[in-house]
Amino acid sequence: MKKDKLLIAGPWIGEFGWELFAWQGYVRALSEKFDQTICISSPHSKFIYEDFCDEFLSFTPMDKGGYKDSFFRTDFNMNKKILLDILKQSKIDIKQKNTTLFVPKRIGDPPRTHFSEPMNLAQYSLSPKYVKFADNKNKEKTVIVHARNRKLRSKDNWSVDKWKELVSLLKEIDLSVISIGLKKEAMHIPGTEDKRECAQEELLKIISSSECIFGQSSGAMHLSTLCGCPQVVWSDMYNFDRYTKNWNPFDVDVLFLAEQEWQPEVEYIFEKFVEWRKTNGT
Repeated sequence: MKKDKLLIAGPWIGEFGWELFAWQGYVRALSEKFDQTICISSPHSKFIYEDFCDEFLSFTPMDKGGYKDSFFRTDFNMNKKILLDILKQSKIDIKQKNTTLFVPKRIGDPPRTHFSEPMNLAQYSLSPKYVKFADNKNKEKTVIVHARNRKLRSKDNWSVDKWKELVSLLKEIDLSVISIGLKKEAMHIPGTEDKRECAQEELLKIISSSECIFGQSSGAMHLSTLCGCPQVVWSDMYNFDRYTKNWNPFDVDVLFLAEQEWQPEVEYIFEKFVEWRKTNGT
C-alpha cells in the first residue's frame, strides 16, 4: 500500500519577520504537494499556519541569553535529534508515512529575493504563497507604535523619550495610539493603550483596522503588511526594497524614511507622516 506523503516543517526558531516572509509562504506552497502537513514553531505563530497545516506543534527553545537572528538563534543549535525528540513527545511516528523533514534554512537571498521568485524546495520549484491574516477597509482614527527594544542591534532602538514625543504629536491631531509587540522586545509608551501580547485575534483586528503603524524595521511591521495596514517605517536604504517590493505581496502603502536612517528626529518623522497623510486624502 502506498504511504501518505507527510510534510513536517520546522521548528522555526528565528526572527518573526523572517518567519513571515522567508519561511511560512514557502511552507504553504510546499504543503500543496503533500497529503498532510505538520508545522512546528512558537505558540505566538500558530495563527500564520492555521489555514493550511493539519497539525501545529508548539516549540520554544530554552532561553540561554541569546537572541533571534534571521532563521536561527544564537544560543540554540538546531539538529535532527531535537526535531525527532519533538515528534516523539507528540507521539508522531514518521515511519508510518512517506515523510519529508523540512528544517528552516536560508531560502534564496532574503530580503533581496522577490516574493514572486520560485525557489527549489525538496524536488519542487515553487514560489511562496501568502494570505492576508486580516483586512479591514474601514480604518479607525487609530495608529499603532511598535517601540522596538531588542538586544540585537540595540543601537537601532529609539529612546522612550523620542517615542513619548511622537505619541504626543500624534494625539495633538486627534489620533488614538496603541502599543503592540512582545513585552521583552517592545516598550509600552506612556499615553498609549498597552496591547502588547494581547490575544492574536484581537491583535489582527487592531492592526487591520488602524490607519497605520510606526516603527523601525521589525517583525511587527512585516505582520502589518499581511494585515493590509500601511506603515511609517524608518531604517537605512538596505531595507527599502524589502518593504516596498520584495516583502510586500499585497502592495500595501509604505512611507519608508531612510534619510536619517535608524535614529531620525521626531519632528522629521511627524512632518513626513502629515505630508503623506494629506497625499492619501486622510
